[in-house]
Amino acid sequence: MRHAIDPKIDCVFKALLGSEENRNLLIHFLNAFLAQDLIEPLVWVEILNPYNDKEFLSDKLSIVDVKARDCHDRLYQIEIQLTSYGQRLVKIL
Repeated sequence: MRHAIDPKIDCVFKALLGSEENRNLLIHFLNAFLAQDLIEPLVWVEILNPYNDKEFLSDKLSIVDVKARDCHDRLYQIEIQLTSYGQRLVKIL
């Protein structure tokens, strides 16, 4: 069954992966997406404020879709982007 809510829409993506209630979904997403790069699967993440503060007056304030930190103090900044061709691209910085 196809759901009417599209997870590629920015606010839906943020609600799914960036909320405390769905922390396990974020962990599963990161483990699936980063499986080849992780030494061991993630078991815990702390969901952080998605705002990246300015370090210098000339910097722009940036906001990512989801920001989290794991137990090894690794930072994950997750963005979903749609290309002009309508393809889905998830980027983890």
